[in-house]
Amino acid sequence: MKYLIYTLLIAIFTSCTSQKKTPKIKETQPLTQLQSLVDTLTIEEKNIVNDFLDIELASERYKSYNNLEIIMIEDAGNGIENLLAYEYAYRDFHSDGNEATAEDNQRLGWILDSIQIKELKNKYSDKKEYHWKSSDIRNFKVNIMKNDTLRNYLKKDRFIELSEKLVLFIKKPIIIDENNAFISITARKGFLFGSVFNNYTTLMKKTNRKWKTGASYWDGSIE
Repeated sequence: MKYLIYTLLIAIFTSCTSQKKTPKIKETQPLTQLQSLVDTLTIEEKNIVNDFLDIELASERYKSYNNLEIIMIEDAGNGIENLLAYEYAYRDFHSDGNEATAEDNQRLGWILDSIQIKELKNKYSDKKEYHWKSSDIRNFKVNIMKNDTLRNYLKKDRFIELSEKLVLFIKKPIIIDENNAFISITARKGFLFGSVFNNYTTLMKKTNRKWKTGASYWDGSIE
């Protein structure tokens, strides 16, 4: 009888232990799924960056760089950089007590007020940084350069080797709503002093299923 009771106790203990372990296995599954989502662009984010690249590289300012290899640095930030540029421009406009009219809001792209800016900054402040992948970019002329590769060029004074390359720093787009987003770019020919020829944040607006550039914002930086 004692042996039977002892056997039953072992069986009950084993059953309880198994039941306690089960939730732990389930808890790890969403984390894995979340990780894969964080490391991948959404379809809309991919559309934004590719539509922007098509417009940007086809613009007049790039005509003299047509024959250069195009390098896009993999560091894409987490999107908050675009918001900070917008905030700087917004504050600068309103710094002297200027009141934006409806026409100003449309022309200058003031789609967020100071309260909305703060809310979005809180939301994106701790977001994981993204790194561009070759699969993100549809333009076959654009090559992704790893951050470590760029650092090696700069540390070893090999930056002269980049002088005949078009180097793009593009930040991950931040989507405001289904029809509005921000994206930033810094474009330079190599890394010599004064090589930056384009540096701005733009409002992307969705029209007829395509993203098009709208108002531009300057973050106050001088290259």
